[in-house]
Amino acid sequence: MKTLLQRLKPEVKAALESNEPEYSGSVRAIFAKLDSTSFYGDLTISDIRSLYTFANIESMRVSTWDFKYGDNILTKDDE
Repeated sequence: MKTLLQRLKPEVKAALESNEPEYSGSVRAIFAKLDSTSFYGDLTISDIRSLYTFANIESMRVSTWDFKYGDNILTKDDE
């Protein structure tokens, strides 16, 4: 089973990496959490909020479906 880090969309990962020089501790913590988690439902709201913040995702533009299931940040299992 893949971790969430392995399923993270490339553009989201790139956005996180671009913020790593300035916010290294926070971004490393996000990567560690995603690398140790296999199910999106195991993330807390705080985890998702941090990911959105440091990946420059505007939460006001995220649909309820995306927030609930992570479709906007994760690839499908078969991709």
